[in-house]
Amino acid sequence: MVRKITFGFALLFIWVVASGYIPQFITYEGTDRIQFGLFRLSVIDDVTHGVTALAALVASLASLRLSLLFLTAFGFYYALDAIFYLTYGLFNDKGLVPNILLNLPHVLISTAMLGIVYYLAPRWRAAGRG
Repeated sequence: MVRKITFGFALLFIWVVASGYIPQFITYEGTDRIQFGLFRLSVIDDVTHGVTALAALVASLASLRLSLLFLTAFGFYYALDAIFYLTYGLFNDKGLVPNILLNLPHVLISTAMLGIVYYLAPRWRAAGRG
């Protein structure tokens, strides 16, 4: 089950990168690419999400152990990213609600990844459904 979920994360992150180039989802402010009117995208965002997709794909196809390692490492990466940018948002001119909404995807993704590793996977393994 963990490997299937990890494969699902690979598909999710492939969609994240691809959707950043769908004209109906993108607007421009000067040279900045804005997705859904919320997310300012750069090449580093594409690289980060692309590497995440590739790592998830490799892990899901390789083993349960590598899938758990992927979910742990990238779960903490996206959790720290959310914490850093939520904190940064408190000290700039963004309001509280826009700051939270802007960072919500990484909060949810990291919560799901780490929840699978530390809550669901041990219970599935104990029940023999690993």
